[in-house]
Amino acid sequence: MAERELVTSCYIYAQGGCEPQLEGHTAANFRMGNDKGVLIQVISHCIPFIGYPRTLNALAVINKVAEKQSK
Repeated sequence: MAERELVTSCYIYAQGGCEPQLEGHTAANFRMGNDKGVLIQVISHCIPFIGYPRTLNALAVINKVAEKQSK
């Protein structure tokens, strides 16, 4: 399930403009055991394929969700 959630997040991240959906899937990744470091590694790996702007958007979402969960 953790791998499936990770792949789903990657697809959403690659589409761009889906930040609200990405927020939900980022939270689901955290629940499945994929931590912030894993998600950052995945989006970093995708930079050449997806582009820098979408990567920055995904990073902002990951940071936002991680901050919410730490409160």
